[in-house]
Amino acid sequence: MKWFVLLVFPVALAAAQVTGIDTKARTGFESINAADLKTYVSYLASDALQGRETSYPGEKLAANYIAERFHAFGLRPMGDSGSYLQHYDVEVLGVDDSSAVVVTNGLEQSKFTWGKGIIAFGARDTAVSGKVVCAGYMDSRTPAEARAALSGRIVLAFAGTRPGQAAGAPAPRRLFGIARRDSGALATLIVADDTGAASFPQVLAAMYSLGVGRGTMVLKGEPARPSRFNRLAFFVSPAVGEAILKASGLSLREVRRMAAEDSTFPPMNLEPVTVAIGEKTKREERRAENVVGMIEGSDPALKKDVVVFSAHFDHLGVGAGGAIYHGADDNASGTSMVMDLAHAFAVNPAKPRCSLLFLTVSGEEKGLLGSSYYTSHPAVPLERTVADFNTDMIGRMDSAHQASGSGPYTYLIGSDKISTELDSIVRVADSESNNIGLDYEYDNDRDPNQFYKRSDHYNFAKHGVPIAFFFTGVHADYHRPTDTVDKILFDRIVKIGQVVYYAGWMTANAGGMLPKNVSSNEYRDSPSSRGE
Repeated sequence: MKWFVLLVFPVALAAAQVTGIDTKARTGFESINAADLKTYVSYLASDALQGRETSYPGEKLAANYIAERFHAFGLRPMGDSGSYLQHYDVEVLGVDDSSAVVVTNGLEQSKFTWGKGIIAFGARDTAVSGKVVCAGYMDSRTPAEARAALSGRIVLAFAGTRPGQAAGAPAPRRLFGIARRDSGALATLIVADDTGAASFPQVLAAMYSLGVGRGTMVLKGEPARPSRFNRLAFFVSPAVGEAILKASGLSLREVRRMAAEDSTFPPMNLEPVTVAIGEKTKREERRAENVVGMIEGSDPALKKDVVVFSAHFDHLGVGAGGAIYHGADDNASGTSMVMDLAHAFAVNPAKPRCSLLFLTVSGEEKGLLGSSYYTSHPAVPLERTVADFNTDMIGRMDSAHQASGSGPYTYLIGSDKISTELDSIVRVADSESNNIGLDYEYDNDRDPNQFYKRSDHYNFAKHGVPIAFFFTGVHADYHRPTDTVDKILFDRIVKIGQVVYYAGWMTANAGGMLPKNVSSNEYRDSPSSRGE
């Protein structure tokens, strides 16, 4: 896949023919062990940390725990006021508890509030009211001659696509995609299914799994990210639908059946009921923190340069039903590796020529916030940052490697995008140490998953810093409460961590800044795609 690296790093590739790592690095290499990693992951993913949601108490416990480890290892604190913590302020934009949908049926009123009958897709201040029109399923095609009936009305629609459509039928609008494009409609109320993925409890849980259960978080002073909905839309429980249909004498089940049978469902006026939607935004300022420690390099001239080892330690917190999102793999695994790497370099008698920076960040699940803040306020200038080695979700196997019975492996992403020499270093480090599988499956600009843009290395890459992202893939417990410590494959993490250690050692001894093969400007403008 990357034959051209032979031209970039011939000396290193020749050295790769000699097995065994540099004896000066061996003590640290061999110190990386499963027992320590399990201790770290077990604490970070414990119930006591309540899912480590950014700016909440569990995240602060995690930050202090990491700082204590860095202190015990003898790292130099590189945070605020001589501490290991780099604080940053965020603003949370959420839906106020007073937000509600009120259904009026003659003298009878029914009120439904956030999380108990309605889910708002994004926080905004709005107040609309009007008569209601049922337009069938989200993929139903309203006849052109009937569209005028939707203007100035609140549209009631059923989630997803009509059941039983034949293969090749028009693709349904995604539940979290853009709401029905009903010209002139005031708002859309999307009625949940009774059971399954589009049921109200499941969608509410999904909102938390996307990291937006408590609202949208942004760095203080930055504008809110635009909603993916360009029209006002709410997801509502079947009880809301029943309350709206009550005066018509029809049940929700009857209208669902009618809509399922007709791909061009004619708008159904639901007189005399009216619906009032009142949504208010609440704003809350909170504080979060990164954890930063450094080991000084041995070369008087090169120690001003730094190699970074990064991982995010935040996760999704607690769901609406009280379920804790433990985040053992995502990303207690990568965070624990950064701690073990810090210990490995600390106990190794010889220090590499460049300095080493160990960075654990919060806010990744909220949109790479912590790493964005760090790269705007670096402890060491980015022009003196040689490379970033980022570890995120390295504790499990994905289905493809499980099916093949794979030995230890890691997906390697982005290592050749800015400096092909960095990619060569990683390959040589692997060859001279554990010779695990380096899988380049996702190192592709056309990959639909876009993992390159979905973890904290990306904020370094946008500034032109060479990066290498280590990742073992997504699994069934991704962003679920079931991502727990008992499923972590610690012996495999050790193998990956030793490769990262030795690649970091080689990079920090390479003689300073790595040659770059692309302009850093290519990485500045692409938006983050993780979390929300």
